[in-house]
Amino acid sequence: MMKQMALFDWKAIKYFHLRVFLIPIVSLAAGVVSALSVVPMNVFMCLFFSVNAFAVEEQGDLNKLYLTLPIKRSSIVGGRYALSICMGLVGLLTGIPLAIFADRFSMSHYYGPLGWFLPIVTISYLLFSVFNLCMFPILFKLGYSKGKFWGMFVPLTLFTVLYVAWVMISSLPGNEYLLFNILEYASRNMFLVNGSIILVATLALLLSFSLSKKLFSNREF
Repeated sequence: MMKQMALFDWKAIKYFHLRVFLIPIVSLAAGVVSALSVVPMNVFMCLFFSVNAFAVEEQGDLNKLYLTLPIKRSSIVGGRYALSICMGLVGLLTGIPLAIFADRFSMSHYYGPLGWFLPIVTISYLLFSVFNLCMFPILFKLGYSKGKFWGMFVPLTLFTVLYVAWVMISSLPGNEYLLFNILEYASRNMFLVNGSIILVATLALLLSFSLSKKLFSNREF
């Protein structure tokens, strides 16, 4: 049922499908500063795109339709998460070739081994899970109109602040190779670093899903 609900959500947001092509443009724009920022930016933008399902659901008053059908509320939540995870995977898979392309014109060129991409991927997964936790439970509880400030604009502002802060910190004298040092450490401690990140990210995503199910099950329409 979750698969069917995910497909239903994807079809419901067909009006926004063309906007998918804006995601790589935004990601490449971030790659002007550093090519390694393309993958996390691409993943975040794909997650942000999946939120359109909440907007369409509210505009079309689809929840009342769902409740008249033999569909469990947990299946609605599961379908929404399945769509967001699929979008996140698309962000990861397309982000790597975009990062390689962005390195041609980036201000900070990438010269590291391919193994350094694994920490970038796991960190992107962590960002996906953390921001999913910040956004989805609120949107399931309050709906799109009431929850978009706390569930969308605040996480988007936080993501922007974190990105700008990282650019500023890595640009300070003596920090020119900060990112490369971190990636080198991660490559030498592959299991510890990446395993820990994946574990934390997975727990955050599971917590987000559990909260969303609980909040949506108690929501009144």
